[in-house]
Amino acid sequence: MGFFEIVLKFATMAVIGYGGSIAIGGIIDFGEGKSQQAAAKQSEGMTKIVGGGIIIAVGVFLVPQLSSLISM
Repeated sequence: MGFFEIVLKFATMAVIGYGGSIAIGGIIDFGEGKSQQAAAKQSEGMTKIVGGGIIIAVGVFLVPQLSSLISM
């Protein structure tokens, strides 16, 4: 396993972790909005959940494809 593959694996894990942390923050915001009956907080939480899911999908599907773009 070359250096580039190790870096790519680390980048994949970092992107997935970042997306997961945003999604978890969104779940917390959504729950807080539900308990306070604040529609704006619920909307913000749902936006973070969806955004975190999209970032996770990018980490799972697109970041590993970088090796085929850079291969010589």
